[in-house]
Amino acid sequence: MHLSLVRLPVIQPPISRPNQGLYAMNDAPTYDDDGPVTVRLTRFAAWLDAKASWRMPLAAFLAGALLTATFAPLSFFPAAFFAFPLMVFLLDQAKTARHAFSIGWWTGFGLFSIGLTWIGHSFTQQDSVPVILAPFAILALAGLMALYIALAFVVCYRLWVSGPWRILLFASVWMLFEYGRGFLFTGFPWHLAGTMWADWLPVAQGASLLSIYGLSALTVLTATSPAALISTHSRGLAWGVIIAPIAALVAVAIWGQARLADHETEYDLAVSLRLVQANVKQSEKWRSHLIDSHFDRHMRLSRGDSDRGRAEGVKLVIWPETAVQRETFDRDSSLLRWRMSRLLEFGSYAITGAPRFQRTPDGAQYFNSLFAFNSRGQLYGRYDKAHLVPFGEYLPFQSLLNAVGLNQLTGSQAFTSGDGPKTIRLPGVPPFSPLICYEIIFPGKVLDPNDRPKWLLNITNDGWFGLTNGPFQHLGLARFRAIEEGLPVVRAASTGVSTVIDVYGRSVAQLGLDREGILDSPLPRAIDPPAYTTSFKMLVTLAVCLIIALIFTGLLLRRRTGN
Repeated sequence: MHLSLVRLPVIQPPISRPNQGLYAMNDAPTYDDDGPVTVRLTRFAAWLDAKASWRMPLAAFLAGALLTATFAPLSFFPAAFFAFPLMVFLLDQAKTARHAFSIGWWTGFGLFSIGLTWIGHSFTQQDSVPVILAPFAILALAGLMALYIALAFVVCYRLWVSGPWRILLFASVWMLFEYGRGFLFTGFPWHLAGTMWADWLPVAQGASLLSIYGLSALTVLTATSPAALISTHSRGLAWGVIIAPIAALVAVAIWGQARLADHETEYDLAVSLRLVQANVKQSEKWRSHLIDSHFDRHMRLSRGDSDRGRAEGVKLVIWPETAVQRETFDRDSSLLRWRMSRLLEFGSYAITGAPRFQRTPDGAQYFNSLFAFNSRGQLYGRYDKAHLVPFGEYLPFQSLLNAVGLNQLTGSQAFTSGDGPKTIRLPGVPPFSPLICYEIIFPGKVLDPNDRPKWLLNITNDGWFGLTNGPFQHLGLARFRAIEEGLPVVRAASTGVSTVIDVYGRSVAQLGLDREGILDSPLPRAIDPPAYTTSFKMLVTLAVCLIIALIFTGLLLRRRTGN
C-alpha cells in the first residue's frame, strides 16, 4: 500500500475541536507520498463531507449491511475486513458526539435491519398479528439494537486518538457493547462478531480457549487492523498493529486445524438416538383440526420401517419443541403420552416438547416444557423453558401492554419462565442439559455448573422462520456451545436443521432444512471439562476490554488536566 505525505484535514478533525480527545498528543497525520490509496480516501472523505446530509448515513448503513455477509449461510468473512475499517474511517470524520452517535446508529441499523430480516417471516405464520406489521417490527428491533453500536461510537469518539492505537480502542469498546447487548434486558447475543466463524471450524475452535466473546474480540481487532494504515505517523507501528492480530488469528486457525485432525469423534454406542423431523409448517401447527394428524405424523416417522410398530434398537426417541400441542401431556391420564410410550422398547425413553399448565390462586400458568418418559409412560424428567422470548412468549411490562390491548402479541396467554438450567438423568443414559429453542444461543448459561451434564439437548421450532438465514444462524450458535463446553449437542428441530454435533463443532449427522424424516445416530462422547468455565473466560475478555477503555480514559483525563 502506497501512502502520501499530504495532510488530510478531512480525515483527521482539526486539533482545535473542543472535544478533541487525544488528538493533541500528536501532530496532524502525514504520509510518505501521494499514492492512489490516499487520493481515493481524500476524495471519499470530501464526498462524505459535502452538503448532502444523506451520504454519511448511507456509508454507515452500508458498512453495517456489509458485515451481515460474514454470518451464515454466506459466511463470507473477508467482508469484515472491509466493513470494520470503513467504520473506523467514518469515525475519523465525526465532528461531534452527536455526529458519532448518528454514524454508529446507522451502522447498527444496517447490520440488524438486513441481518434480522428472517424475523419478518414469523409474521406470515400466525393469524393473530397482521403481516403488515412485519417490516415495522424488524425496523423497530433493528433501531433498538442499533443503539448499542451508536453508544459504542460515542464512547470511541470521546476517547479517540490519532494513529494505530485507535484500532485497539475501537475493538475494545465494540466488545464492551457487544457484551452488554448479549446480557442486558434479557440479552440478544445474535450476530456476535466471532460467530462469523461458525462454518470455519479451525478458527471456531478458538472459542474453546477464549469463549465466543474472546474470539469476537480477536476477530474485531484483526478485521479492523487495516485501518491502522489510515491517518498514521508511523508505518512501522501501523504494520505491527496489523500483523500482530492477524498472526494471532492465523495461529488459532492452525491450532484449530490440528485439533480437528488429531481428534476423531468418539461415540457412546450404547446410546442410539432417533431425531424426528416431521416438517410441520408453523402456519398449520396450532390449527385444532390438524393437531391429531401432526401427532400421527411424528408417530409414523418414529416407527421407521419396523413391522412391530416400535422404534427398534433406539435408546432415545426425540421430538422437537411443542411437537405435541396438547397442554395435558403431563397428566396421568394422557392418552397421547401412552400412545407415544408404545413406540419404545423396554429400557428406552422418549423426549418431546409440549406446553403444560398448572392452576394457581390467580388462574393458570402456562409453560413451554420438555418431558422425558419410559416405555410405560412414566415421567422421568421435566424441564420448563427459563429464558423466554420477549414479545414472542411473554410481554415485558405485561400489565401495561395488556391495558392498551397488545396482549395478542403472545396470544391469549403468555408463558411463565422456569427455574433455569438443570440436568436430567435417565437410567442408562448419560445426564443431559435440556435447552428449548433460543436458550442455546446464550454462552455460559447452557448448563448447571454444579451438576455438569454429558451432553446438551436442544429442541427447537425453527418453522417460524422458513427458508431464511435464521435457522442456519441458530444452528451456528449451537455449534459454538459444543466447542465452548466440550459437550456434544443434539438438536431436534421441527422443520430443520436437525443435527448431532460433536464436541469440536462437527455435524456427524444432519437432516436439512424443510425436509421430513428421521435422523439416527449414536451419541457422541463428551471430553473432560475445560480448566476454566466459559463464564470465567467471558469475564476475562470483559475485564481486558474494560481495562483498555479505562487506560484511554485515563490518558484523556491526563491530557485535559495538563499532567
